Amino acid sequence: MKKNELMTIVSVTGNLLSKLLPVFLLAYCLGSCSNEQVNDNEEQVLTKLSANSTKIGISSVSASTSQSPNVSGNTLDGSTSSRWSGFGDGASITYDLGSSANLDYVKIAFYKGDSRKTKFEVWVGNSTSNLTKIKSKTSAGSTSDFETFDLPNTNARYIRVIGKGYILNSGGSTTFWNSITKFEAWGSGGSVVVPPTGGDYPADVLGINSNTWKINSFTGSPGSSATYYDDITDASGISYNTYSDDNYFNTDGEWVFFKCYRGLGGSANSQNPRVELREMNNGNLASWSGDSGTHTMEWTVQVNQLPQDTDGDGGVLCFGQIHGPSTNSDGVEVDDVVRVQFIGDENQSSGSVSLKISGYVTEKQGGSQTFSGYSLDTTYNCKLVYSGGYIELYMNGSSVFRKEMEVDDLSENYFKVGNYLQSVKGASYTGSYGLVRIKNLSVNHN
Repeated sequence: MKKNELMTIVSVTGNLLSKLLPVFLLAYCLGSCSNEQVNDNEEQVLTKLSANSTKIGISSVSASTSQSPNVSGNTLDGSTSSRWSGFGDGASITYDLGSSANLDYVKIAFYKGDSRKTKFEVWVGNSTSNLTKIKSKTSAGSTSDFETFDLPNTNARYIRVIGKGYILNSGGSTTFWNSITKFEAWGSGGSVVVPPTGGDYPADVLGINSNTWKINSFTGSPGSSATYYDDITDASGISYNTYSDDNYFNTDGEWVFFKCYRGLGGSANSQNPRVELREMNNGNLASWSGDSGTHTMEWTVQVNQLPQDTDGDGGVLCFGQIHGPSTNSDGVEVDDVVRVQFIGDENQSSGSVSLKISGYVTEKQGGSQTFSGYSLDTTYNCKLVYSGGYIELYMNGSSVFRKEMEVDDLSENYFKVGNYLQSVKGASYTGSYGLVRIKNLSVNHN
């Protein structure tokens, strides 16, 4: 080899190494110095390395211990005003992505994250009994909002954050409370579709379209001029993507509001009025069996107002349900499989209410069940599951109801969500209404 050729190779190689050296050093530090904090400049680099990542949906969340009411589900409501808290060196919170996903990084917001540094570990795997530690970190202590933590690229279904306590920025010993307000996983894959956030119209905010949900709603002013449509796009001049009506169905860019009045008409099968969504499957009416697979609907909800019932002595509305056939193949009238409701006083707009579980699974099998400890104007993360013939409801990450459907034919089911007034059949229009707000809606069939 000639001398000038050798010098060219050395020169080119040297330039290449000088450009790659920072990347090699960063990769080495991520693997060898994982207990060190990541500064803002490094965070920007890490985010750029995963520029093609998307937010991965989370199927469920659970914790090894919780300080009531600071439960695990609070970490998925997108708010820094609610949190999960668990005490102890090793208190953990585990996120199920529904199926294996390629993980790039996680975003975690710690409670009082601008005044204390939280120590934690990240463990991942495809079984909760066989997880591997891939990160050990200390938060920056400079923000109460999200911090981004890059992960060694790996494939996993479960992400477990194990708390190791915190130290105040002002110093002192480690205190073994662990508190997270928000959590997100980023990468690719998983089985839960994450709806987009923001937008000018309800469909944008919920991430829905005519292939996934049908909108039941009204046109005209509330009262005698209101006309009910089982599919609002059947009304003249209404487009699905831009449909918004301040009287019934609208958004503030974060929540979608479902408002429904007592005394308005209903569908052919029910005189209880509703403004709600009905599940579709590729533009056709969804219909699935409750004895095969696992069928899950998740949504975040606030109920802000209860209506006045027909007798004027209370108020109740349904904000989520599984609907079945009016009569199944065995001649059993299944109809409403389960209804998730809040019940309280007429025209109630604040304060305590009860969670009421109605529908065939209770009313025909022992009677409706009610649970205390709920309030209006309070955010709840709901998950409704139908699997192996069992109905199960989770509120803020905790199972509050589970019961088997005692019928042979479990076919022809679909989800509904929104605002379905109850106990108002035959009631006159008085201006009384129910108001529900919803976000983070997703459905998963496995």
